[in-house]
Amino acid sequence: MAKPANVISHWSQLIENFQSSPQDFYKAFETAVTARSVPELHSVRVEHKEGGLASAKREYVRMHRGKHAFDFCAAPFGTGFFISWWFTEPPLKFGFLYLLGFLFALLIATNIVYAIAFAMGVAISGWAAGVFFGGCAIFVGMPLLLWILGNLLRNGTITGESTVLAIPLIGRIYEWTFAPPTFYSMDTAIMFQNAVHNAVLEVYDCMTANKGVRALSESERKPIMKRFAASA
Repeated sequence: MAKPANVISHWSQLIENFQSSPQDFYKAFETAVTARSVPELHSVRVEHKEGGLASAKREYVRMHRGKHAFDFCAAPFGTGFFISWWFTEPPLKFGFLYLLGFLFALLIATNIVYAIAFAMGVAISGWAAGVFFGGCAIFVGMPLLLWILGNLLRNGTITGESTVLAIPLIGRIYEWTFAPPTFYSMDTAIMFQNAVHNAVLEVYDCMTANKGVRALSESERKPIMKRFAASA
């Protein structure tokens, strides 16, 4: 897996002289996270390349919440077993195409709104009124429509906020308008990290109990923070 450019924190551990099935780790991890009832959480299996374009792929469990995601890996390594997670803001695949699609849809919607308002104006008071109604619809109605859609997306009435946040340019505008960094957003992101990390440690302790594996020290149980405040 190529190192993500947007890593927030990371944790890993090589369990010496221990073997297990990655799928057993993944299932136990998913169960431990589910038991914590983390709100707005979505779980999916993803594959990351081990190297370049022609390299093999390795399966990870992704826990996604808002614009943040955990990618958890478990795999045998020699006589040991390796587990790790990466806490990131995952980039959107083909994000530029999403941006073009959004702009195209916005253009179509603008034309439709203008045409409807223009027709209403012409029917009421002629061509000049149609132009006036159409202009008002574009400069007042479209921002209002986008505002309503943004609030519905933020409140969860419309799903897909994590996708919108990852779209180039549009994501930044949406975040600045509807989801700016606050103490609350930073606290919830930290709680998300801690909940998932505690689930990983719980699985580690359960899977290695009575297997002759030494307990982790306090420092070994702590994640490595890369950055945070600017990403919450």
